[in-house]
Amino acid sequence: MYRFVFTILTLLWAAQQAVGQCNTLGQSPQSAFPVCGTRALQQVQVPPCAGRSIRVQGCSNQVDFRDVNAFWYKFTCYDAGTLGFSIRPADANDDYDWQLFDVTGRNLNDVYTNANTQVSGNWSAIPGETGASAAGTVQIACEGYGQPKWSRMPTLIAGHQYLLMVSNFSESQSGYALSFQGGTANITDPLPGAFKEAAYRCLNNRIGIKLNKRFQCSTLTAAGSEFEIVGAAAVVTGAQAVGCGAGFDMDSVVLELDRPLPAGNYTVRMRNGTDNNTLLDACDNPIAVGREVAFTVPVPQYVPFDAQSVRPPGCRPDKIMVRLPGPVRCASVAADGSDFALGGTGPAVSIVAANTFCNGQLTDSIELILSNTIYENGNFSINLVRGIDGNTLISECGVETPPGASVPYITADTVNALFSYRTRLDCVYDTIFLQHNGAHGVNDWQWSFEDGSTMTGPAPEKVYTVFGAKTVTLAVTNGVCQDEHMEQVLLDNELKADFAVNTPVLCPLDMASFTNNSIGNIVSHHWDFAFGSGSRMVTPQPFRYPLESRERTYEIRLIVEDNLQCRDTVVHTLKTVPSCRVAVPTAFSPNNDGLNDFLYPINGYKTADLYFRVFARNGQLVFETRQWTQKWDGTINGTPAGVGTYAWVLEYTDTELGIRVFQKGVTTLVR
Repeated sequence: MYRFVFTILTLLWAAQQAVGQCNTLGQSPQSAFPVCGTRALQQVQVPPCAGRSIRVQGCSNQVDFRDVNAFWYKFTCYDAGTLGFSIRPADANDDYDWQLFDVTGRNLNDVYTNANTQVSGNWSAIPGETGASAAGTVQIACEGYGQPKWSRMPTLIAGHQYLLMVSNFSESQSGYALSFQGGTANITDPLPGAFKEAAYRCLNNRIGIKLNKRFQCSTLTAAGSEFEIVGAAAVVTGAQAVGCGAGFDMDSVVLELDRPLPAGNYTVRMRNGTDNNTLLDACDNPIAVGREVAFTVPVPQYVPFDAQSVRPPGCRPDKIMVRLPGPVRCASVAADGSDFALGGTGPAVSIVAANTFCNGQLTDSIELILSNTIYENGNFSINLVRGIDGNTLISECGVETPPGASVPYITADTVNALFSYRTRLDCVYDTIFLQHNGAHGVNDWQWSFEDGSTMTGPAPEKVYTVFGAKTVTLAVTNGVCQDEHMEQVLLDNELKADFAVNTPVLCPLDMASFTNNSIGNIVSHHWDFAFGSGSRMVTPQPFRYPLESRERTYEIRLIVEDNLQCRDTVVHTLKTVPSCRVAVPTAFSPNNDGLNDFLYPINGYKTADLYFRVFARNGQLVFETRQWTQKWDGTINGTPAGVGTYAWVLEYTDTELGIRVFQKGVTTLVR
């Protein structure tokens, strides 16, 4: 029996000279060592490796958390419980750290970025032995000399996969012993080794074996001496483990035979190889001698070429994609495409080359290159013939597909989404009449507009009540080819009456001026100033309203008419006042009789940055405002103020003269 020991030999380490490369098997999560929980593992030397950062959960200082000079170990929990283990450095002065991850169903590189994968760990700076035991008091010990060297034993979940990272922070290449003890979880695979399935491949006379679990790569001999073919003259001459170049274990083997197997039923049997064992799992448990798996070699058949083999053409094809129902030998496909001939009616085109997508000398995909792109409808046929290489297609088992098979290949016309339109303009409703000719077999029309609405059919009518620039997009298809076209359509009968007045309030002797902002193809304007005869000008002359002894409001109206005799109207109000002289009353009576009930600076129409304050005789500020229309109601904090004299201070900017004005005075409050 071959005894497997996890020992990294000096020769293996010497093969990896560059510090920081981390290329030695076992130094990455993807190439982790498989673990047996029943015995200790010995790492004689630790190759130098700069490592990658690991963001450890609950630790503030992330600088020193790296898998430096590390090895990774993988195992599965078969029975739930606690995990106890120890890491004993060969050099007691070495500082070893470790972190345990749950990687069930995850990308293995998540250990570097996802803290949710972290189960437990220990990054204490104290040198010497470390691990997880009943003496541990923390789940994860962070970096530093004040951290305990032992962590609490983590609880494992049955069926979950785990990775254990062991890192030598001391930058030493001295190794360590890793042993599992003290916990209740079972991480030793109890499943007996066995075959799962086998299949014969004619090409190169090979048998693919699938195993029921993973086995050590090193226990498979290169000659495949662990396998024999029962009741057949063929002999196993070689064996290749699948995936062993990037790891230590495998679950698939490819056997090489010295001769082809004729059609029939066969059995592969396990035996001890020249290394005195069969295949061994991580705990050196073998597949039992005598284990068998049956397989069948069918009567060789040719690979058919039929309608299911040709993918339907898309729009403007310049190649034909052939997907065969089974693999053929790549060498049997002529590179010039002469195994296929294009017949039928349509544009002049031919097959000029064939590309194969090979995997292990076999392919089920052939790309036929055409001499020209096909833009028009064509009723072609793809015919299988013997090419310049003297054959059609040859199956994996050496059977030629008979020539003469013919597959239809129908191409469609290229379509054009260009459309025409005309407009009908009106005062309320504008209509765009759209039209597509439906040429080249178009059978679907999808119209879309800038307002988010859609329509179908070859000739829809789009109605607008809001005019201006519009966007129309048409997408058409004949079921194979598609095209899209967009047009900008201007509904240039937008009409809007609009004007601005120089001020909303006219003081005595002020003149009102107007700015016409109307848009449209306007042919006439009618201004009504609510006084006087109005105006027909585009922009009327400044206008003075009569002096009044009281405030008065005027409605100014503008009516515009365009070349379609459509009209639009806009109205603004303007107020005239008898005075714009800012003044503060000398007395007020807040008795709610509607006369002089408030104190404020009246007529502040032409003020800016106003600030008005009222003070009691004791200097108390009883009211302040920065809006001249905001008034004092004669109360202080909600309580009626006493009768008497109150001082006020007023400051503002005169907007007409552009000067700053300061005033003060007194007002008598009477009731």
